[in-house]
Amino acid sequence: MTTLDTKIGEAKPALLRVIFVLNALKILLSFGLFIGFSYYGLEVGDKGGDGMATIILWTTLGYIVTFAVMVASILKRSIIGARLAFVADVLISLPAQAFIGIVVAIISIGLSFTGPVKAYFSWQKS
Repeated sequence: MTTLDTKIGEAKPALLRVIFVLNALKILLSFGLFIGFSYYGLEVGDKGGDGMATIILWTTLGYIVTFAVMVASILKRSIIGARLAFVADVLISLPAQAFIGIVVAIISIGLSFTGPVKAYFSWQKS
């Protein structure tokens, strides 16, 4: 006789925590760049000044909104909502040419297709 483990997917998997931490660090990095551009005159290539600081600020605010959507989706176990937040992150990163933000969003999308993460989102309390 075999027994089935009905608790698979109940706890948050480590890969979901990786997604969470990567996206939180992306917000901190973006905010740090905003401070660098606005207060310390940081220039990256031909980009700099108040105009770039404004773009980075709006990008950071967008990251914060999509992070909140991602957290709400994780709590509600909605994989579609989380993936839409990751796609929105890619779109938010494009105007600022934030390649790190794009890479983090693509990694998050990829990790959302792994077995443990899909098991977490499909688990239902019985």
